[in-house]
Amino acid sequence: MSGNLTRDVVLVAHGSPDSRHARDIDALIRRVAGRAPHLRVTAAYLDHHGPSVADVGTAYSMGVGPIILVPVLLTRAFHTRVDIPDAAEGLGQASGRAVITAEALGPHPLVATAVRELLRHRQERQVVVFLAGSSRRAAIEELVEQLRAALGPERSYAFATLDGYLPLAGAVRDLGGPAGVVGVAGMIAQGVLRDRMVSQCAEHGVPFADGVLAQTDALAELTLLRIGAARPTA
Repeated sequence: MSGNLTRDVVLVAHGSPDSRHARDIDALIRRVAGRAPHLRVTAAYLDHHGPSVADVGTAYSMGVGPIILVPVLLTRAFHTRVDIPDAAEGLGQASGRAVITAEALGPHPLVATAVRELLRHRQERQVVVFLAGSSRRAAIEELVEQLRAALGPERSYAFATLDGYLPLAGAVRDLGGPAGVVGVAGMIAQGVLRDRMVSQCAEHGVPFADGVLAQTDALAELTLLRIGAARPTA
């Protein structure tokens, strides 16, 4: 990935009816592009709004070399296992170019670094990391295990999911009650899901840290790591 050759990269995110989601993905792109001027980075979305991978593929049809597709996802759940391969196929068909699919952003220790970055101005020593959840429980358990191992001993952490698999009440109870506890979003971008996290924490008397993972330097670093490690499959 070194040298002056421009490489085309597509960050494929979930998408949301909330416009804040796309703004945060754009912020992530600016961080990535600022660190790696040889990359031409754009976003495509799986659902809710464009540009789609077909739209981006058409725009990249005049380029040369393979396109690197990065799944802007935190788990190896349905979207990573099913939607991303479909997106890679569609991107290749629309562009007429080879597509190299990088690993999804998570799970990875740098996701924990991004969470700590969101907490850097908070004084609370006990934290509920609030995750979106997934029907594939193993994917959530893998993410939680990685986060728990990488977050470090400076604070105490518990985990909750919006789908109730890991109940918020249980996480707060594990931390000894709401006093001195802060919530933080284990979400890449803002939107209705993060709003629900904030509301649910407020109902339990727990304040919420500002920001989302896409606004952190750590997630930009992780994105560049995934791009740099991307290799064609055999």
